[in-house]
Amino acid sequence: MIEQYPKPSIVEFSKLLAAVVRMKHYALVISMYSRMEFPGVYHNVYSFNILINCFSQLGRVDFGYSVLGEMPKLGVEPSVVTLSTLINGLCKQSKISLAVSLFDEMVEKGYQPNLIVYNTVLKGLCKIGSTDKAVRFLRLMEGRGFKPNIVAYSTVIDCLCKHGLSISYLN
Repeated sequence: MIEQYPKPSIVEFSKLLAAVVRMKHYALVISMYSRMEFPGVYHNVYSFNILINCFSQLGRVDFGYSVLGEMPKLGVEPSVVTLSTLINGLCKQSKISLAVSLFDEMVEKGYQPNLIVYNTVLKGLCKIGSTDKAVRFLRLMEGRGFKPNIVAYSTVIDCLCKHGLSISYLN
């Protein structure tokens, strides 16, 4: 008779996946993830976020969007981290307009972006040289009650300097 062992919980699998991600073995995580589905382990928002991050790190945000689309079908509600991970992946691929659109959609749906998401979008806008939009976005942060930190200001100041604009541009 074959002995049946209890299935490990998704929490244990997520811990394992997170450890592999820290070693930057993103493709291995994706492979492990697909094998986890086989024994019938049900994923949660944390395991989906790990998978989306791996796709983003590998430059495949399109696959990350596919995962996002599957989450509600499986009864899992995306979190701020889910959407932030996609925004970060889009910015890394210089798809800033899509990142800003996703950010706007995120806010529209009632998600509260954190300072990291604001800084990610700011960095993306500066990366493509959209200084005006970056400054407006900085003001948007302030208008929504976020006090920009040194990272936000440094990002925008660096962008201003690279484009020959003075810091008084911020006023």
